[in-house]
Amino acid sequence: MVIDFFKPGRSILHRFDPRAKLLMLAVFVSCFFLPVQLWVMAIYLACLVVLIIACLGLAELGRSLAAIAPVLLIICVLTPVFRRGGAAFWSPFGFPLLTSEGLSEALRLLLRFTGLTLSFFIVFRTLDMNDLILALRWFGLPFRVALIIIVSLRFIPSLFVVYKNVQDAHTLRASRGKKAGFFQRTLPVLTSVVIQAIRSIPSLAMALETRGFGRGGRRTEYRILLMGLGFGLSLAAAVLLTALLFLPLLY
Repeated sequence: MVIDFFKPGRSILHRFDPRAKLLMLAVFVSCFFLPVQLWVMAIYLACLVVLIIACLGLAELGRSLAAIAPVLLIICVLTPVFRRGGAAFWSPFGFPLLTSEGLSEALRLLLRFTGLTLSFFIVFRTLDMNDLILALRWFGLPFRVALIIIVSLRFIPSLFVVYKNVQDAHTLRASRGKKAGFFQRTLPVLTSVVIQAIRSIPSLAMALETRGFGRGGRRTEYRILLMGLGFGLSLAAAVLLTALLFLPLLY
């Protein structure tokens, strides 16, 4: 069993050429590492939020933010503790816990981590895995590396689905007596997941063999990405977006 993160749709981003979409991903990722002010980084993040809502919907945005909410909470709690320079805003018992430096660094990390997550989310949510591999191959990535990437992106997430199914099965079979501890509940589930993963090795090996993994000789292509009008328009849009996003560096 494999899981595909791609969500079909007819939005403008779904119709984008996959090669231009990967270029846009590189641009958005680099934007959150630029030496710009916080309000500029906030504008970058706002653009991503608007793009996700327009192409995928508000529910998808909420789902992606909910997945990283624990990490964002940890950033908010721990970052000000280790950055205590600047003016002190809150100093319980004379110990500065919240300072201007700590607040600024926490906001920067929040914007950066959220921006990186949403950048990868919107690209992989609107990009079919087959098109992703074709785009990577077009950029010169070796076949073996491309195959490893697509197996990781499709097979590894399926283990989380197996874990959830096994967990539900163990919950249904559990007795209504004394409540088990964390390790007593988790260890049998993890054992079952490991067994399921080992049992899936022959199927995965056969899938790799049918795709010619390990064979010598020149590989043939069943489908290739063409250099047509769609690619030209997508590339032009990606270049225009790059110019707009990097414009604040000139000021």
